[in-house]
Amino acid sequence: MKVSIISTQNWWVSKSLFASFILSLGLFLTACEDPQEIGSEVFVQDIGVLYTDTLTVDASTVLLDSIITSNTANLLVGRYVDPALGTVEASNYFHISNADTLRSVVDTAGRKAVTWIKYPTQVDSIRFILPYSLYHGDTLQRQTFKVSQLADDALLEPTKAYYSNSGAPILKPTLLGQVRNVNIRPIKNSNIISGVGRFDTLRIPITDPTFINFIKSQRDLTIKDDVLIGTGFRDKIRGLSITSESAKNAAILGLSADRAVMKIYYSYKYTYTLLNKALTADSIKVTVDTVKANDLFIGLYTRATGAANNARFNKLTATRSGTFNKLVYPTDALSSSQANNQVVLQSSTGLAIKVKFPSLLKLKERKDIAINKAELVLEPNSSSYTLPPDLILMESNNSNQPIRSTTTGDGNLLFVLGEASTAAYVTKSNNYTFNVTSPLQNILSGRNKTNGWLLSADTFATSTAGRGPISGKSVVSSDIDRAIFDNKKIKLKVYYTYVSK
Repeated sequence: MKVSIISTQNWWVSKSLFASFILSLGLFLTACEDPQEIGSEVFVQDIGVLYTDTLTVDASTVLLDSIITSNTANLLVGRYVDPALGTVEASNYFHISNADTLRSVVDTAGRKAVTWIKYPTQVDSIRFILPYSLYHGDTLQRQTFKVSQLADDALLEPTKAYYSNSGAPILKPTLLGQVRNVNIRPIKNSNIISGVGRFDTLRIPITDPTFINFIKSQRDLTIKDDVLIGTGFRDKIRGLSITSESAKNAAILGLSADRAVMKIYYSYKYTYTLLNKALTADSIKVTVDTVKANDLFIGLYTRATGAANNARFNKLTATRSGTFNKLVYPTDALSSSQANNQVVLQSSTGLAIKVKFPSLLKLKERKDIAINKAELVLEPNSSSYTLPPDLILMESNNSNQPIRSTTTGDGNLLFVLGEASTAAYVTKSNNYTFNVTSPLQNILSGRNKTNGWLLSADTFATSTAGRGPISGKSVVSSDIDRAIFDNKKIKLKVYYTYVSK
């Protein structure tokens, strides 16, 4: 273990500690009749302030049991080949519906003497409008995107938790529509508003005549202000799925669920009378011939509670290659020593990192220890793939599972509590840094026993209390990002004060 003495002028952490110590010691000595004798007893002890960054960190790549991917912000679709991990494929399953009865209230702009020539009774076209929210992989490879309908006996439940490895619902064999040979365009454009990145939008036309006729059948033509789609629509359309095909290694695309819609276009035509300036009987007949569009939504919520009314989830399949193909079953672990000294984190496919500190307790051998500050610092290897913006620390059991508040597996995750359970990626220093002062002090003092910590990507909630992890089952991010770390670049930095026994 490397140990260095840090002078007080260069290390602010020890300054206040020593000031308090010297003041207390001075008061004590002043109150004694024989300060020389007592002082000699005090200073025969070995007291110091040290720093180390060479404590052993044992890191392993761990396959988590499952990752919840229901009601996430993105619909993931596509495939790509990660040179370190192998192939990752994504598909999605979702409800499409409306909150209320959808009516074709045509805007006549308040005009009077309207004569209808063609009220909207014919569906002109249907298409999915799917704004991008993220991408991962080679966007130059073309893909074909397809929309399919779930089988009549399939079932999606808004209140059910779906996982990345949940069984895929059966699809009907006939495609509703497709768009061929698409180049994903991850470009920023002032005319494109589709999420934070302002990426392009995927548009898939619906061409299946059976589905189009079904949409037409939802009309009530007995009244002019007629019903387009009733609230029972979702009971008849059990769900949809977007999948992709690509001949080569391509990319996984994230589609914004909250902005995605199925648009139904109707044409209508009417005339109205425009009086001349003299307001005489002479008038002009004006004809309006245009198209009206109505939206059905994927991301549909109850306004009062924010609860999802429409179910959706992503299914991800990882075919691992190389050393990491040894991770097959949940809780499997691959030590960095078995993987060229590397560990990998990719939450969407269940890969997390477990860290242990086998030499930590050696700090207190023949010494009383007080940790002034401790940091866990991780420096990712350079990569063209997206890094997780934030990481989370979770307590782990001996079986490499995150510890939860209940034994059923559905309880809240137990975070490593301390000054910071989360760490953001800092571009300038190329690292994630956790402040773990309290957790390490609790381990050294025996107040807490640990079987190691799990690191994973995280989603966040913002509140008046600040930025922190969301408790519960949705803590792990479903975005396609990943990070590879050299075990040698995972450092536990500890500043501590000791008094020899």
